[in-house]
Amino acid sequence: MPTYKIRGIDVDFPYEAYDSQIVYMDKVIQSLQEKRNALLESPTGTGKTLCLLCATLAWRKSLGSFTTGVSMHTGDKSEGKSDVSLSQSESSTFSTIVYASRTHSQIRQVIQELKRTSYRPKMGVLGSREQLCIHDEVKLLRGKTQTNACRFLCRRRGKRQCSHFHQVAEYLKGNSHLGEEPVDIEDLVDIGRKFGPCPYYLSKELHKFVDILFAPYNYLIDRGYRNSLQLSWSNSVLIFDEAHNLESICADAASFDLPSWLLTTCIKEAESCIDLSIERRDKSNDKSQNPDDFAILRALLLKLEKCISEVPIESKELGYTKPGPYIYELLADLNITHKTASKLIGIIGVASTLLQEHNQQKSTGTVCRLDRIGEILDIVFRDGRTAHAKYYRVHVREVEAWAANDSKGKVSRTISWWCFNPGIAMEDFRNKYGVRSIILTSGTLSPMESFAEELKLDFPIRLENPHVITPNQIWAGVVPVGPSGYTFNSSYRTRDSLQYKQDLGNAIVNLARIVPDGLLVFFPSYYLLDQIIGCWKSVSNENSMSIWDRICKHKKPVIEPRESSSFPLSIKDYMSKLNDTSTTGAVFFAVCRGKVSEGLDFADHAGRAVVITGLPFATSTDPKVRLKREYLDKQSRPEGELFKVLTGDEWYNQQASRAVNQAVGRVIRHRYDYGAIILCDERFSHQQRLSQVSRWIQPHIKCFSRFGEVVFTLTRFFRDVGTQCPTKVSLLEAKKEGNLGELTSSEQHIEKLFSPMTTPKAQNFSLKASSLIDTKKGHASFLGEIMPANRSSLSFDNCKTVHCKSSSDISGKVLLGRKTLLSSECERVELADSCHLGEKSKDTPIAPCSSKKRKFMSGEYDLKQCFGNSNEHSSSGVVDLRDKDGVASNSVELTRQKGNTPADSVPSVGDETQGSAFLAQVRDKLSAAEYIDFVGCMKALKTKAMKISEVLQCISRLFSGPDRLPLLKRFKDYIPAKYHSLYEHYVEEKTSIT
Repeated sequence: MPTYKIRGIDVDFPYEAYDSQIVYMDKVIQSLQEKRNALLESPTGTGKTLCLLCATLAWRKSLGSFTTGVSMHTGDKSEGKSDVSLSQSESSTFSTIVYASRTHSQIRQVIQELKRTSYRPKMGVLGSREQLCIHDEVKLLRGKTQTNACRFLCRRRGKRQCSHFHQVAEYLKGNSHLGEEPVDIEDLVDIGRKFGPCPYYLSKELHKFVDILFAPYNYLIDRGYRNSLQLSWSNSVLIFDEAHNLESICADAASFDLPSWLLTTCIKEAESCIDLSIERRDKSNDKSQNPDDFAILRALLLKLEKCISEVPIESKELGYTKPGPYIYELLADLNITHKTASKLIGIIGVASTLLQEHNQQKSTGTVCRLDRIGEILDIVFRDGRTAHAKYYRVHVREVEAWAANDSKGKVSRTISWWCFNPGIAMEDFRNKYGVRSIILTSGTLSPMESFAEELKLDFPIRLENPHVITPNQIWAGVVPVGPSGYTFNSSYRTRDSLQYKQDLGNAIVNLARIVPDGLLVFFPSYYLLDQIIGCWKSVSNENSMSIWDRICKHKKPVIEPRESSSFPLSIKDYMSKLNDTSTTGAVFFAVCRGKVSEGLDFADHAGRAVVITGLPFATSTDPKVRLKREYLDKQSRPEGELFKVLTGDEWYNQQASRAVNQAVGRVIRHRYDYGAIILCDERFSHQQRLSQVSRWIQPHIKCFSRFGEVVFTLTRFFRDVGTQCPTKVSLLEAKKEGNLGELTSSEQHIEKLFSPMTTPKAQNFSLKASSLIDTKKGHASFLGEIMPANRSSLSFDNCKTVHCKSSSDISGKVLLGRKTLLSSECERVELADSCHLGEKSKDTPIAPCSSKKRKFMSGEYDLKQCFGNSNEHSSSGVVDLRDKDGVASNSVELTRQKGNTPADSVPSVGDETQGSAFLAQVRDKLSAAEYIDFVGCMKALKTKAMKISEVLQCISRLFSGPDRLPLLKRFKDYIPAKYHSLYEHYVEEKTSIT
């Protein structure tokens, strides 16, 4: 495993790092060392998560050893108390790293990346009861109903108590090592099912003693969740991954909407509580709930409903707007103040519990809506202060009731309290908790300026990383006109024009014909998507097909649904049509800011091109958008502000650009991917608009004047790319909550498996990468020396190249060998050669390209190079990758080891066939991630980065399990005889367990 010395810290990295990865890790460590915040953008496929973990944990390890365990000391058993302490007490003085991402599925992927590193910090992962509960009844519930049921059973004693909850302390006492190896939510659930402790409370206990904690965003942003965490916030490190929507998430968490239907439901629930409490008092003399409290609650809600209904609304479009502090005037009329709010919140909690118990008896999973009123009061009366109200606006609007009951068609009102300063959700970290650093990172943060201005945080360290792909893997262009020359502009002035819709449709027909496999087409809004596709379906001449039919002739269409519940079916439909061999691909019509544009991997042939049909500006008449712009314009006028404030127009434009960058990021998802980015709106040709496109795309964008040029260059791009770049790997299936692939995060490193890595491991290897890195406007910094510390020196003196002709007569250079000089007296070689990091050296040979599918993906790898005579490699420093025709080949074979066959003998055709068949079975039995680990073991042995015993132990672990037992036994045939006894030892261990 290479070790890189970055800013004086040794960083272990599982693979040979790209220049852009080294730059990224440098910025992470700079942020941590200098106690400053950072904004770091690195495109998907550049190994962002892995770099973030390795750099952060290497810095943490440099401070002192990771926590080694937790010991549980049981006190007085009669009181049921337990005392928990660290076995390595000094570890609590070091910084805690809190790694937050948006969803549980993203956290799961991050933990998988942690498993690939050499670092083993004490870790914890937080999840919801919905994810972790194993109680037979409670796990079927959702939301606050589930929370209340859980708390109720944990407090009880006797038969109805939760037995899982009471086993947590005992389990931790006997398993203090938990968390020293990476554990995911699924692992905690498995522990709970096998051994009994509650996974939810197990994670809550474990998080108190960790070096790194993984959690969803809401555990940091929501004040209630945050206060429940028992962490030492001072000097801690906060990492927000996938942070492109962080400001909107923060603003939403601090805001509320209260529609009439919800208020009406709450009034009915308060009435039910009155009846239930009276019934309990009469039947069982239970006086724990006072009906008068619920009567007061009902009266207040009725009065609030009356106040909202009497608000004068002169214009339905404008609604009724007041400054934020008006909310206190409104509630004061109901006698709801800071003094009475806490008591009212307590009554709501009792009412929620009462309804929950009743619903459990009736076996109904009805959600308690009263909890929302409690949450609203928490937001309004936070910390007993009112100063934050100046960042809000009160708004009342009228809409037509949506409910399919008697109220349908009637006018319904919604009162809102909208937060327009997302920074108030983060201010506690800066002012109250004293955290060391806050790192925001994502594949699409551009345009960056608004993040610091919206969050009211200073981000002196910034990075917009390039992609790890080469220029011939991307086509990016602005298409200002259609085939007939009509200008593409999706603004309201032209988008309803019949000619615009038809010319856009004709352009899509041409693109569907040119682009192979999957095509993504994004519209600015659902309205435009419906209008334009409706036009394409209806407009046709008597003797010709409609535009829609012509598109379908080339690709099978799928349209993104408005309803979230239908989305998984649309993804499944797209994948099915894409895999249909009778068609030439599929096209997905979607919407910017929709589900397709957020977080899905359309890697390889799932997304060979993305078309943006216009700028996705938010509806300017939407009251929330209008008030946000007005708020920002008012805030930007005063001078002397600590932070620069965006104007309303700047914010409005940047939000549209960020939505475009998110949609564009669905394609070109890893090092070997390729694709086209097609911007079909003339406004993208304006310099200001182009400057807001992700930095890694900007150098590749060309502005065309005629549609014919687009057709010609795009056709040539896809004709050549199959021979100039690695071809598609297998399509990553849609699964795991919408993530279309499991291999994406690691595929950037697959090329290294084909590199002739013959360098023996040595000490103190130095690489000097000295480049000028542009990190911020007007600022530059030198990266200085970055030295992989586990080798002595590297020279490319004996490199050879071979020219190989492809079907398109395109020649490429292939590195056949490289000689390693192990003398410590050798001078360092300048890898960057005075070029910018992220750019290839002019003298660096280019990897060969083949129009055929890489054999790696079908499971072929040369184990003979791993187990063969090591002297053969070290003497020449060259591994010959030529095939029988003398042409350089990217694939090598798995060869069976014969008892009396020399290690350097040529395998027979039969051996090669058997090896291929065996590896095909390996590929079939292992998961994608496990197969990467399998090949990684082979590579590690080839480079002598791992001992033979470690490799064999790893292989025996991968092949453990009843269904993999044949693989476990057959693998022995491919191991030299001198290692058979060692391997048999591991096989016996695994088979005895099985």
